[in-house]
Amino acid sequence: MSRMKMEIEGFDELVQHFEKMGNGAKRLEAEALKEGGEVIAEHQRKGVNRSAKNQPHIEDNIEVGRVTNTQEGSKVIIRPNKKVRWRAKFLEYGTSKMPPKPFIERSGELGQAEAYELMQAKFEEVIND
Repeated sequence: MSRMKMEIEGFDELVQHFEKMGNGAKRLEAEALKEGGEVIAEHQRKGVNRSAKNQPHIEDNIEVGRVTNTQEGSKVIIRPNKKVRWRAKFLEYGTSKMPPKPFIERSGELGQAEAYELMQAKFEEVIND
């Protein structure tokens, strides 16, 4: 699957500020990441065509994963679930008989600013209280 990485300037400093405030910072960070992930997921759902076949549809099976911590920071993975992931790969990259229709990478491009604004507003809400 295509991977997109979003870099948010000042995010680490903001998290450090919240860490000084206690455990609520990690919970807030997780909530903000999940909400931002939902924005990207909605763009994925809108960007994939729904087939007329009687089968699980990719649109109905796009999920925002749980927040995980890595050396690079916290992240969520937004992608089709296991039921339809194998078919989504064909759409994203194409086949020898079909051109690519990349809805996953495009969703990140389309939703990045909106997700960032939503996450920023979540943090500002706590700062301003």
